[in-house]
Amino acid sequence: MGGFLGFCYRQLTYRPHPLPTSASLKGQTALITGANSGLGLEAARELAAHKLSRLILAVRDASKGEAAKKSILATSPECAVEVWSLDHESYDSIAEFGKRVAALDRIDYALLNAGVKKLEYSASSSTGHELNVQVNHIGTSAVSLAVLPVLRNTARKVNSPTRLTIVSSEGHFWIPFKEQSAPDILKRMDDKETFGTAMQRYYTSKLLNVLWARELASKVSPEEVVINTVNPGFCYSGLHRHESTGIIKIFLWMLGWSSVQGGHCLTDALVQHRDSHGEYFSEQRQVPPSSFVLSPQGQNAQKKIWQETIALLKE
Repeated sequence: MGGFLGFCYRQLTYRPHPLPTSASLKGQTALITGANSGLGLEAARELAAHKLSRLILAVRDASKGEAAKKSILATSPECAVEVWSLDHESYDSIAEFGKRVAALDRIDYALLNAGVKKLEYSASSSTGHELNVQVNHIGTSAVSLAVLPVLRNTARKVNSPTRLTIVSSEGHFWIPFKEQSAPDILKRMDDKETFGTAMQRYYTSKLLNVLWARELASKVSPEEVVINTVNPGFCYSGLHRHESTGIIKIFLWMLGWSSVQGGHCLTDALVQHRDSHGEYFSEQRQVPPSSFVLSPQGQNAQKKIWQETIALLKE
């Protein structure tokens, strides 16, 4: 895993497959962030098609969320679909979301898919943090903590593990992560001079997803909540909307999977592989994450990222 030629080979030769037709989610509740379009929407559509009883679409744009709801109900009318507001740039929005989540009677599946890929430096107007880090890592981490208590309570009630899956990327293999040696990693990543070129910062934020999920998994029993990360593959989606060079379109034409196929990767990681925990999935199978993640340096960075993120959220 991780090499460019290997990436190209897998994109060309592997074709993601849907959940087995026998998979039934009847009576269960799923929550998906970033579910109004692209892979998140396709994953939501697939789960609803498997007799899911309740589906919560957590989205930044409510009107797009309502359009997604309408399209899902067109093929799965028996699923109770709800649209909730959630803005990863706003701590107030995340706090309000957390209050709504806490009132739920159950969550069986939580898929944290919301993300952004900014290729030029910009800071969040709400928090001041670099935008990729704010949305993909800080916001996602806060949401994972918000849904965790309900996932645990559900597992105890139904006497079966629930699932929390965070969407990462194979790009986490491809970064030097020079910021790891900084006294405060997240603060250092707010400095424009550390942003790097092209997709480096986006990939670093996806590395943070893997580190966060692994540390969170180490603190939660897999008998309660199975926590993993997933690489959805290189797919056609709105994630690439900030790419202006046209190169991405060429690569998508040559190698890209459809949003439906990417959605299959998400639902596979979320619903299948019951014996996993703290693992990384790619091409619908469990594979090792990057050598850095598994190294002593990676484990130190993992604990440091956890401590910094918890301290930041406590503020």
